[in-house]
Amino acid sequence: MLKRMMKYWWLGVLVALISLPAAAQREAGYDHSVVKQVRIDLRDLGYPPVDVIPSDESAIRALAVAPDGKLYGVTSGKRSHLFLLDPVHGYVLPLGFLEGVSTVEGSLVISRAGDVYIGTAPGGHLLKYEQPRPESESVPQTLKPVAVADLGAPVSGESISAMAIDRSRNTIYGLTRPNGHFFSYAIDGGRFAVHGKVAEHQMPGENFEKEKNIGRAIAIDAEGNAYTTGEGGRLFQFSASSGTLRKLDITVPGVPGREPYNRVDAWAVGGDGAALYGGTSDGYLFRLDPRELRVRNLGKPLNRYRLRALVLARNGKLYGVGGDEDEMAQLFSYDPAGWTYQLLGMIDVNRRPYYSWQAYVIDCAALGTDGTVYFGQSERKSKLYLYYPEP
Repeated sequence: MLKRMMKYWWLGVLVALISLPAAAQREAGYDHSVVKQVRIDLRDLGYPPVDVIPSDESAIRALAVAPDGKLYGVTSGKRSHLFLLDPVHGYVLPLGFLEGVSTVEGSLVISRAGDVYIGTAPGGHLLKYEQPRPESESVPQTLKPVAVADLGAPVSGESISAMAIDRSRNTIYGLTRPNGHFFSYAIDGGRFAVHGKVAEHQMPGENFEKEKNIGRAIAIDAEGNAYTTGEGGRLFQFSASSGTLRKLDITVPGVPGREPYNRVDAWAVGGDGAALYGGTSDGYLFRLDPRELRVRNLGKPLNRYRLRALVLARNGKLYGVGGDEDEMAQLFSYDPAGWTYQLLGMIDVNRRPYYSWQAYVIDCAALGTDGTVYFGQSERKSKLYLYYPEP
């Protein structure tokens, strides 16, 4: 009986494999709506099927590139995992799960020494990872906790929801939820400091809406000043010289009347820090001149809410991904020299019959030292996407 069952099982597998290429084909016209296939690829989060970050634990919510070019990422879900991609090898190496951590929201930075700092959402602790690589790549790392040092919490009872680092000053800046505390962490001295709040009141709405308007990202200019958004969609600036946080008389672009709900979702900073580009939750792109504290509204690149990820590439163009949770992510570019947008299509990789995957939600991006743009998918089962911009 068992032999007969095994026979039919293998027959079913064989039929499925034979029919897969035909069923998986798509019309050639479909490729006009997605990113050019010569410009995009993906990586599994580990070594399938033995050592890959599992479904429900693989949503990539933060990416950062170290000074030596290595890409680090953190996932969210039932457990959070830390992973590494070394461009020399090109594959994703899981480093282990973060014990007791399920969510990391845009809170991953790397110091000039190469140490990795992670801000956790539940508990709101700052963690430090300083091991260059796991002890053995032959042992599945997804089953092991990663060794980190717990540096404490900047604000007791608050989650860390965004972080950025000023490598020249060896200082980390961050935001907390639900009350919007802006804090700093001096790496050299190992000290936290809380500088104020970006939101005091809940956003207007129904009684069940208890959230405050807190930016989802932080940018740092050439002078070391940090920027984010807060209550009323207003920009906030932290002065590195005076150590003070102030609310600017500037709101980020959004739909008129929606200012109390609009916030910065993503930043991209030029190499010299002279220009800061921001994407808002209403789907607008803008340019902030930090010297004159002036905002230029660059319009809506997509018919979408939320510009979730931005990168300023080596070719001088800005690349971004937009789309809310229930929309399909789309990639666009903006050329500051010509003030022109280009819609590049949906985030899809088609290497059939070997592998194929399409992303609906992208939550983060990072620029590699070799010019590769990395995008992190944030879904139940996620991949890391590699985009190669045109020169």
